[in-house]
Amino acid sequence: MNANELARSITAPLAVAIGILTCFFGYRILKLTLGLMGFMAAAAGGWTFGLSLAPNNSGIALICALVAGVIGAALCIWLFFVGIFLLGASAGAVVAAAFFNAAGSQPQPILLLMFAGVFGIVALVVQKFMIITSTAFSGSYLVVAGLFHLLTHGQDASLLWFNHLQPRAAGTLGYVALAFWVALGLTGLSFQYRNSQGRDETVRHKEQHA
Repeated sequence: MNANELARSITAPLAVAIGILTCFFGYRILKLTLGLMGFMAAAAGGWTFGLSLAPNNSGIALICALVAGVIGAALCIWLFFVGIFLLGASAGAVVAAAFFNAAGSQPQPILLLMFAGVFGIVALVVQKFMIITSTAFSGSYLVVAGLFHLLTHGQDASLLWFNHLQPRAAGTLGYVALAFWVALGLTGLSFQYRNSQGRDETVRHKEQHA
């Protein structure tokens, strides 16, 4: 198994595992969440960069992905507010691309960037709510993408929503992916919010009796 096949075989299960963790515990383990998101985003960019340098050498692409991923994770943890912005921005891009896909129209890059920018700024202003919302829906996106990738054996199922930003018919499977993403995201949001409320009350109770 070469590096390209190895990367493809582990991407979907890894996305599901990280997605579940992020969707339900993103706010509680915020620094780890920022590190994971930073690693995945930077690794994807590193993989693309590596392939552009050596199109026929997936080993170089894998090395570039790992190096970029480590750097991205470190930056998102070290530069906390940058990580928060990127967390909100990623959720904005996912939301925009998902609804463009559901409408069967081509996602416009400029609109994706606008959604990402707005969500990123809002995440900095209203941190707790946007962190919970962003992690819930970004995590559910990873779960949906990974599961449908496994179920369709890697074939396009109109679920990744970023595939070269090409227009495509929504189709039944696309609507199922969208509905599952929304339902799982709302479940994760509700779970995280209740969990954070319980933790806040516990902290206040300890402070009052300190």
